[in-house]
Amino acid sequence: MLSIAGREADIVSINFDLRSGAIGADVGPNGTAEATKEKIGWVRAAAADRFDDIELSVTIFAGMVTEDPQGLAAAMGPGFGITPEQAMEIPHVLMGSIDQMVEALQHRREQYGFSYIVVSSGLTGDAWRTLAPVVAKLAGT
Repeated sequence: MLSIAGREADIVSINFDLRSGAIGADVGPNGTAEATKEKIGWVRAAAADRFDDIELSVTIFAGMVTEDPQGLAAAMGPGFGITPEQAMEIPHVLMGSIDQMVEALQHRREQYGFSYIVVSSGLTGDAWRTLAPVVAKLAGT
């Protein structure tokens, strides 16, 4: 699917493999930083010369304000079948202070090329509300 998108689409969303219909331990490894880079590689290969014209998108399924993102990652990682280190880097989750989340999104823009961010109601049901201050800080950047 990502190869077709790379050849044809103007906007390509890099996402979990959601064939199971739910986010759980079976999808976590498919959403890691490593898996994300591989998926972008498929898009890049299929897009060839038009890759720079494609807008890359990512969905944020969970946004959590916390003063202990490492502790949250340690608690969350095993439930998604990933290590705490992988949980800290997964592009579909933002956790930490508002400033840390702003920095994470800026880093992901540089690292992956994500410029189109979708905020899902996600795991917490109110990620859009939690991330409103992050959006406000990033507006116009």
